[in-house]
Amino acid sequence: MAEPGKHEIFKWLQNNYQGGYKFDMRVPGRYNNQAGMQRSMKIGPQTKIRVWEPAGGKIWEKGTGSYPEVEIPNGSITQALDNAFKFSIDIRFRHTVAGKPEDNFDLTIKPLQFENTVVPSGGDYVGVQIPQLNPPDSLIVSQISVREKPWPHQIVANGSVYFKYNPSTEDITFEKTEGFPTNMDIVKDDIWGFTITLKSVA
Repeated sequence: MAEPGKHEIFKWLQNNYQGGYKFDMRVPGRYNNQAGMQRSMKIGPQTKIRVWEPAGGKIWEKGTGSYPEVEIPNGSITQALDNAFKFSIDIRFRHTVAGKPEDNFDLTIKPLQFENTVVPSGGDYVGVQIPQLNPPDSLIVSQISVREKPWPHQIVANGSVYFKYNPSTEDITFEKTEGFPTNMDIVKDDIWGFTITLKSVA
């Protein structure tokens, strides 16, 4: 049986890695489990999984290893993280600009002094990984910018947004700043997920 590599997670619908289809996650991925109860998994090196069970509000995580008996209920949100990080802000990017293809833009997010994360428009959630903060509920000041993918790669939005992690509930919230681009919007989808929308290029 194949073993997961670094930053990779395999999950199955039955105990002991059975059940036919193998679900594959990669860092910094997110998966909304709609396949039914997942009952076993293998987590590769330098990797951990975080799970939120909406039905009961339960949050848990597991690190590198093999888990022949585990329960990830249907409807759970799962995140694949590098071990160096504490949590992830899941960002999905959309646009409503007339006449432009769904994947026409790239959103770049730079939280605090950490690395840039690029989120293509029209795609799935991308995890913006955040390490342990001190204090743990520090405001996460994030620079955001949007550019067109086609040449000349014009920047069409630029500004900032704040995120905040609650260490007791592990919920993440946002706050629009004065610098939030007027041609963009952001909504909270669930405990860790957000959708950012580019409304126009004017």
